[in-house]
Amino acid sequence: MKEWKRPLRIGLKHARSLLRGYPFFYAHQQTPHRSYLYSHLWCDSVTVIPNRGSPEIRENRVLNLQLAASKIHQLQLNPGQIFSFCNRVGDPTLSNGFKAGPVFVRGQVQTGVGGGLCLIATNLFNTFLVSGCQILERHCHSIDAYGDDRFYQLGQDASISYGYKDLIVRNNSAIALQLRLQVLPETGQVVSSLWGQSPCPWKVKVDSVVLRELLSPSMTNSTTNISGWIVETRRSVRDRADSSRAKTKSKNIPEELSWRLDYRAISVYKPCTDSSLETTGKIDKIV
Repeated sequence: MKEWKRPLRIGLKHARSLLRGYPFFYAHQQTPHRSYLYSHLWCDSVTVIPNRGSPEIRENRVLNLQLAASKIHQLQLNPGQIFSFCNRVGDPTLSNGFKAGPVFVRGQVQTGVGGGLCLIATNLFNTFLVSGCQILERHCHSIDAYGDDRFYQLGQDASISYGYKDLIVRNNSAIALQLRLQVLPETGQVVSSLWGQSPCPWKVKVDSVVLRELLSPSMTNSTTNISGWIVETRRSVRDRADSSRAKTKSKNIPEELSWRLDYRAISVYKPCTDSSLETTGKIDKIV
């Protein structure tokens, strides 16, 4: 990308966020000494760190994850406050301490500074999704690069590109929350959890369904290509108070009528070449 394009893109992204009023509600305070105030676990998510790439790439991936997690762990989210991944982590550059890792660029797997951060974004997206928080912005990956070896469920991933794609979530409850995020190299996991000062006021159901498989003409007889997908993700919520009241009412009322759909997203993944070849040095790009 030409030098003038990137700052322009970042400026336009910031302007759009300002128009929506998001920056005025960004959460900034990390409260490591107040965890005792948040004693009610709302939800958690565990993501396995892929063991792919050269030893240097694997080490850099973990370093990037740890640096990003240090900027997010124990973040306080008061009612109405907003979490922005890019706002918290910042621009993943060498000068900001990030290393080169795997990134997706225009449907290709390449190596770039800050690579691997989408793993944390995906992990956090799952935690926020199951918690019932309001999803303001989320983007899927452009390709299903690792096929059956992917570290996420189709339709439940989150792609990050500073100044272009962000994960933005609002605490739409009346309860103060604390977001906890840890990178555990010894177990090869990223673990996030959301804790509240009171119990979660609702129940949540999340379903992702593949609507269509996408095949490119060149994939007909190839074993080195991966299909694309169109996936629908739906989230329904049900107030716990309503659930309790329903027990005292007639059992003739279908339970599904008490659930309300509050989030729906369509994720499109383009067909691509098997990225497992990337780790063997046989491939430079995935189209």
